[in-house]
Amino acid sequence: MTMPAFPEPAGTPSFEIRGAEDRDGVLVREVLIDGSIEAYLVERTVVDARTSAPGLVFAHWFDTNAPNGNRTQFVDEAAAWVDDYGGSAVLPQLTFPWAGDPTGSEADRERIVADVSLLRRCVDLVVARPGVDASRIGVVGHDFGGMHAIILGTVDRRPVAYVLIASVPRWADWFLPFWPIEEDRLDYLRALRPLDPIEHIGGIAPATVFLQFGRRDFFIAPMTGLELRAAAPEGTQLTPYDAEHDMEGDEIRADRTAFLEHALGVAG
Repeated sequence: MTMPAFPEPAGTPSFEIRGAEDRDGVLVREVLIDGSIEAYLVERTVVDARTSAPGLVFAHWFDTNAPNGNRTQFVDEAAAWVDDYGGSAVLPQLTFPWAGDPTGSEADRERIVADVSLLRRCVDLVVARPGVDASRIGVVGHDFGGMHAIILGTVDRRPVAYVLIASVPRWADWFLPFWPIEEDRLDYLRALRPLDPIEHIGGIAPATVFLQFGRRDFFIAPMTGLELRAAAPEGTQLTPYDAEHDMEGDEIRADRTAFLEHALGVAG
């Protein structure tokens, strides 16, 4: 099975504003990108287009029982970043497996491609925003969001820094144990392999990568982070934390902020 084709983005995305909240100088807007992608767009209330600041894209985790298992997950983090450094952040609602369960390799390959393409449109938007330096784009992804982000790194070379949180090497690591997929296990593994994050993470270079994992993660074995790091670009940092799969914690957030500050050239 070969790597599927990814459509080339067509121009700068359009977006419709559907709501807004001003957080003491940081504007958090609910937007609809290209008529179909629900997202938050986070920028300072007053943007100085003469400035040059990094842009970020955040890809959230999957948990249907958690109130932040959707695009709201990183809103506070994005607002804090923009407050400190300016620029722009885009936080889209991902669709797979949020909007539909895994069912088989043919459909699942198409859904993965669709979400990676969705993230690519978000990169298109953030690099087009006033005051954003297109050479300083970072991506933060948690769980499935991180898995989609890894593939983004090999189909779109614009992001230069990736924070990948509690992501696993293969789609089947999640889908086969937790969803009733009738397809033969080995056939499914073979069909999804070209899109498995473990096959792509090494190709993210020269972008820099920071892996974050939880020691108390019920769903992910401790060796998972080591497997990803072994395949990742040279110099990839892996840090384990005393955390569960939600990866909540001030230290965890502070460490990825410090990584992005350094990687995107805003460290003091």
